[in-house]
Amino acid sequence: MLKLALRLFGHHRAAAVATGLVALVGMALVVAMAALLGTGLSGSTAPADRGFLTQFPLILGGWVVAIVVFAMVSTIGVTLAARSGEIGGLRLIGAAPRQIRVLVSMETLAITAVAALPGLGLGYLLGLLLLSGVRSAGLTAPSTSFAPGIGLPLVGAAVVLLAGVLAAWIGSRGPARRSPVEEESGPRRVRSARPRRIAAIVLLAAGFGSASAVLALPADNIATTGMTGPAVVLCSIGLAILAPELLTAANRIVGRLSRGAKNAEAHLAGVNLRAAPERARPIVTFLTLLVGVSAGTLAMQGIENQHSVPGSAADVLASINYLVVVLISLFMAIALTNNLVAAIGDRRTEFATLSLIGSTVRQIRGMLLRETAAATLLAIVVAVVGSVLCVLPFSIVKTGGPAAAFSVVPFAVSAVFGGGVVLLVTSVAGARVIRAAAVAG
Repeated sequence: MLKLALRLFGHHRAAAVATGLVALVGMALVVAMAALLGTGLSGSTAPADRGFLTQFPLILGGWVVAIVVFAMVSTIGVTLAARSGEIGGLRLIGAAPRQIRVLVSMETLAITAVAALPGLGLGYLLGLLLLSGVRSAGLTAPSTSFAPGIGLPLVGAAVVLLAGVLAAWIGSRGPARRSPVEEESGPRRVRSARPRRIAAIVLLAAGFGSASAVLALPADNIATTGMTGPAVVLCSIGLAILAPELLTAANRIVGRLSRGAKNAEAHLAGVNLRAAPERARPIVTFLTLLVGVSAGTLAMQGIENQHSVPGSAADVLASINYLVVVLISLFMAIALTNNLVAAIGDRRTEFATLSLIGSTVRQIRGMLLRETAAATLLAIVVAVVGSVLCVLPFSIVKTGGPAAAFSVVPFAVSAVFGGGVVLLVTSVAGARVIRAAAVAG
């Protein structure tokens, strides 16, 4: 099975690169947190700094691992959608669903193993840079040196390797069980979506529960921030998991609007979104997580900055939360770009067909940009609503009212950054693929 997995790499290099990049960046983040934790546990670290250098990587590392697993599951799902013909062929020659899942898991293990060494190197470098930033901010003593050891960083790399295998096993469940000769029936689709919906409901309940529990705490309790931050992450992941359901609901509105469209681009975009909403799923999935986490964390920290005592523990949490936003936003921007390029590249045949039936390059690009804009708007609206609901209890406790949770700046900054990444990548990658498809057509 491993030999077959390695031989298949040559036929889907783009999918392997997409998975490998997500694994590489995710491993660098996890190893960096493990390196900081190793520094905190080192005997050479001053006792006064030990608490911060252990709590900080443990809290942030848990969030990072959860997001890396989710990003890898989503990435593998996107890449497997483009390999339906290959998987169908394996099923036709007798491969069982379990064998397909084992094959995909072995492929992912091999890819993440290749990313392990550079991921370790980047993780050590990132950990050193993080410690330098912490020292320059005065959060640790200048004498605290970087002493990560080798054990904990290797554990961090192993966690990402196991997360990759788990992500492949989960992400390949649907493609492996799909019939190679006919479409699934309605009831079977409902059953296959049930575990995903249950997981989303559990995450949303845990997230909103954690956010609501803040109402029972005093305003000066540091746990208000410690409970709201994870709540934002959990709710963002839960909403991102529900991307197919969100697209189905939104497409009904888009369908009504596109019926009266007077130009070809808008008409084609409406038809595509109704006929194949899964094409917009990567945008909604990753952009919901990016905007949700960054907007919610920035809004929460903005409230904290206005109502905290200078020099208190809130200053430490401010540094942590801003670092969370930067790291997660960069990681999700990379994952979003990666998946967008892969998804657009898989539509080369569709673009060539549109060119053959008379569509111009300008019309195809306009169609793609309108599809992307609709999915981007949906993701931003859902992410902002979820973030506001999570930050609302925090605002009530800190300020005595909900008004601070509706500050425009954090949500606008996150929406502009996330939406700008999506539209820029779509314009650049889409133009290249569409031109190539038009020439081929």
